[in-house]
Amino acid sequence: MNKILNKALFYKEWIYVKWITLLTIVILLSSKGYGVISELNYKRMIQGGAENNYWFNNGLYEANIHIFIMVLVVLILAMTLFAGEKTSETQGFIASMPFTRKEIIFNKWLVGVVSLFISFVVTYIFLSLFYFLNIKGINTTLNPYFDIIKWFFMNTFQYICIFTFMMFIQAVMGNSIVSSIVGGIILMVPLFITTLGDLIIRRYYGYNRYRYKITNDISDWLSVYSYNIPHQSYVETAIKGTYAHAFSYYTNYKSKLLVLFLLTCLFLFLANLAYKKRNIEYNLRLIVFKNLEPVFIGGVAICSGLLAGVIFGSDRLREFGIYFVIFTIIGYFISKLLLKVLSPRK
Repeated sequence: MNKILNKALFYKEWIYVKWITLLTIVILLSSKGYGVISELNYKRMIQGGAENNYWFNNGLYEANIHIFIMVLVVLILAMTLFAGEKTSETQGFIASMPFTRKEIIFNKWLVGVVSLFISFVVTYIFLSLFYFLNIKGINTTLNPYFDIIKWFFMNTFQYICIFTFMMFIQAVMGNSIVSSIVGGIILMVPLFITTLGDLIIRRYYGYNRYRYKITNDISDWLSVYSYNIPHQSYVETAIKGTYAHAFSYYTNYKSKLLVLFLLTCLFLFLANLAYKKRNIEYNLRLIVFKNLEPVFIGGVAICSGLLAGVIFGSDRLREFGIYFVIFTIIGYFISKLLLKVLSPRK
């Protein structure tokens, strides 16, 4: 471990990402802190009425836009760690540094992991303090403290996994901004594919609850970026009438943590492999490895078609197909243009 961890490299990278760490803390506290505080205020406001015994659970597991903002922050984090070296001014400096490629890539990864870990630890401490300070008003049976622990591990593992995947994309590609865009789109590919599969099944077999459950389960497992979006169930109560209160929970919690851990290890291995084999002289190119250019062209074309089909194709397979074909062709020519402009070859 000491042979890989380099204090000078770590400090150098940390200087660039410390502001992202502060931004992440602000986003998490403004989301989760506001969520539990607003639920507490609402509970006090309706005291004596149809009280929601799951108020802390609702505030903790509230799925709002911050989930996708966090994905964006992770993309920026990975981009920031690689942006400095992907310039013509720093190529010679990097080549002359007395560090191995393995040391450089591992310290970049470690800095990103520490940044995310600190952000979630700070939020975890806040939620824990809030929980125990208001424990008299919390039904600890319906809102166990273990919910906070689950939230911490699920979110920490998920965003570290996404960050590691983005490091792999940055190691394969040259342009940092385009790398972030491409990586973000790739994360959405499972959603596009399962949406297409659902359209085809409904078109030829009609709606079936059993088939819908299967496609929904497949989408749930493939969409790694949304593992931290909880499922909801409703409980009926009878306080001056019948009221339905929702409570949230993670499905397949331990299995998903294992998947995220294994994917993180895989992406870190691939990132290290790609970074060791990349030619620093190609840092300014869009794709560092020439044999991956056909993959980039095909990927951009297909993803463009799938994205357009999902957005504009509504629920009709024919419309989906039309938009898919049109935007696949457009994506093909855009990818060729990007390679020509951003990957000039002497």
